[in-house]
Amino acid sequence: MTSPRRFAGGRTRLLSPLRKERLHDEIKANIQLIEQTLASFDVQATVIGVNSGPSVTQYELQPGVGVPVRKITALQNDLALALSAAIRIQAPIPGKPALGIEVPNKATSLVTLREIIQTPTFQNDKTLLSLAIGTDVSGNTVVGDLTRMPHMLIAGATGSGKSVCINALIAGLLFQASPEELKFILIDPKRVEFSLYQDMPHLLVPVVTESDHATSALRWAVAEMENRYKLFASHTVRNIADFNGRAAEMGLDELPYIVIVIDELADLMMVAAGEIEELICRIAQLARAVGIHLMVATAR
Repeated sequence: MTSPRRFAGGRTRLLSPLRKERLHDEIKANIQLIEQTLASFDVQATVIGVNSGPSVTQYELQPGVGVPVRKITALQNDLALALSAAIRIQAPIPGKPALGIEVPNKATSLVTLREIIQTPTFQNDKTLLSLAIGTDVSGNTVVGDLTRMPHMLIAGATGSGKSVCINALIAGLLFQASPEELKFILIDPKRVEFSLYQDMPHLLVPVVTESDHATSALRWAVAEMENRYKLFASHTVRNIADFNGRAAEMGLDELPYIVIVIDELADLMMVAAGEIEELICRIAQLARAVGIHLMVATAR
């Protein structure tokens, strides 16, 4: 099979370039405000580190000798007033001899897919189904492993960005795996969200837009799950990783992972709730070991 990294090679140039906001002036000003405000109450403390995230920056504050932590936490409202922002104090930061003062950034920075994919955290991840989820409040890259989740539910009100999130996750998976290693079943009741994937070689079937076709696709997935369990039992293997690891010595082809993506589950449930629910429940309960995973978005 093609190595995931070789398959992805060079394709990050197709993504939008990084547009990271510069916060240096804001950070310098906040450091000065924090230290001056504490000094005005005769509390000696020094900012020894900064962790800048897209929406929040954490300032690592080291109290002076003999300064009790409670004296700083008691000044939270005064610090919030000086910084003109609602703040949170973490006392102490786990594993560090410092307190954390989290201050919202005046302007939220855009986190791009290209930025996540090009980080060492994502590049060095050896998992085939790594998900480029985003960054945390400290600016650290967050990468998920769909094989361990083993399914994902994305919930939110209409217009909150569920479809954008799913498209970014799909794109991240496409950078990881070749069509021989990963197959998709894309179910799109809205008809417009997954149309750009119509010619993607990773598709098991064309993008599904009709509810009766969606039911058929899920029935096929359940049947495939059962067939894989029979195959594993006949070769005394427990899961897809074990099977693929021994496939060559058994004279068999490796099995691809299958990811079933449903963009708006509520729309499907309105048409065929009973059967759709039963099929999804079977896949969610049993399909992990055979390499079949669900990614579902819903507003309800």
